[in-house]
Amino acid sequence: MGFRSIIGQAVQEIFSSMVFLDIEALDEKQIVPIDGSMVSGMIGLAGDLQGSVLIHLPEKVAIAITNAFLGIEIDRLDEDVKDAVGELTNMVAGGIKFLLPEKSQEIELAIPSVVCGQGYSCEATGRFTRTAVLFELASGRFVVEIQIKDSGSLSSR
Repeated sequence: MGFRSIIGQAVQEIFSSMVFLDIEALDEKQIVPIDGSMVSGMIGLAGDLQGSVLIHLPEKVAIAITNAFLGIEIDRLDEDVKDAVGELTNMVAGGIKFLLPEKSQEIELAIPSVVCGQGYSCEATGRFTRTAVLFELASGRFVVEIQIKDSGSLSSR
């Protein structure tokens, strides 16, 4: 199973069991950057697999997910949204780690970070392989990606 399938399965499982929103992975291979205010969650991977898992959400999508996830009604970006995006990133990274075929390998997850704003990008330094999946739900689209340091067979999935 490639990283694209692993991302799709991990995100689908989390949204059906924890967030309770209908979500669809789209087949678009070329993903355009998100315009306007956005929120990104990032978590580093260390050990046998080095890189990052990132989630990029337009602000309104992040708020809608937070409302569903926490069962509250908020209408602006606040600490609850940042915390929810951080936790969502942690759950997605954990799901990806669990679904990797080499379950015995040592992979550690860092503490999630959240960035908010406009016109920024998040990229690993050095040589890396990027796999991104575009998802759609009623409130809009968002991207989940994994950036893996090029270091042999694991990066060729």
